[in-house]
Amino acid sequence: MKIAIFQANTVDNQIDANLKRYDSFLENLDKDTELLVFPEMFTTGFTMNTLHSETMQGKSLQWIKAKAIDKQIAIAGTLLIEEDNKFVNRHFFVFPNGEFEYYDKKHLFCLSKEPRVITPGKNKKIVNYKGWKIALFTCYDIRFPAWCRNAYNNEEYDYDIAIFSASWDSARNHAWTSLYVARAIENVSYVIAVNRVGIDNFNIKYFGSSTILNYKGEKLVDTKQNKEEIAYSTIDR
Repeated sequence: MKIAIFQANTVDNQIDANLKRYDSFLENLDKDTELLVFPEMFTTGFTMNTLHSETMQGKSLQWIKAKAIDKQIAIAGTLLIEEDNKFVNRHFFVFPNGEFEYYDKKHLFCLSKEPRVITPGKNKKIVNYKGWKIALFTCYDIRFPAWCRNAYNNEEYDYDIAIFSASWDSARNHAWTSLYVARAIENVSYVIAVNRVGIDNFNIKYFGSSTILNYKGEKLVDTKQNKEEIAYSTIDR
């Protein structure tokens, strides 16, 4: 399966501007791409400003669905969603037919306002796509190995691939690059770790350091720090 990781330079709280720029990038997406993964809150930046949240009928999800159908690929990434008078950090996995499944972020970043604004998810999510079992996780979840554990039952693992969609700041970059290696090795799975780049409205810097790793923790593709780019790797069993 050919995977594209989009290390995006998200403009905070500017949904229209971000989607327009992503349109330009995706015009040159490799045509044999099967899965495209974005960073956390890739249309708004990591924001707790609920004025920029969207409903399940919002333009960001509609854009993802339209792109998935047009490109005939699956697309993953998280959005700030308002639902039932609460806010969630929702990790979507949209299939090429526009249908989708989702996971709500469980572990909220305690050094931000996230725990005061976001309602944590309760359930894990594993989706099936082209014969692959793919577990959805979001950013800070990567620090919790018990939550990410790939259980082995009846001679079969729960998942083949773990996706971590993140907005991980540069001050903690060493932790980010160490943790995704650990999660790959201990869970005997591929890991797709996608982080943003740029500087947000609070002057917080993001290096990126996005990658795809095999079950040995070896990088299959690397990205340049501080550079907005799409990188590719093809994985097999």
